[in-house]
Amino acid sequence: MISFLTRPISLSVRLFANMLAGHTMLVVFAGFVVMLGSAGGFLLPVAAVSWLMIVAIFALEMLVAFLQAYVFAS
Repeated sequence: MISFLTRPISLSVRLFANMLAGHTMLVVFAGFVVMLGSAGGFLLPVAAVSWLMIVAIFALEMLVAFLQAYVFAS
């Protein structure tokens, strides 16, 4: 009975932690893009790579969110 009642709480905390970690990484890389883009010069390609990392992390975050939602719903 206790296991049945605590499962939704455990899954909710895990989903929240995954979403928070993903959003934090997106904010960090967005800060890199802004700082490197405003520096200009030879750092613009590094800003482009950081932007690509934002896209990749966002895709990974969506995959994790869908997986977590599937586990939560089943």
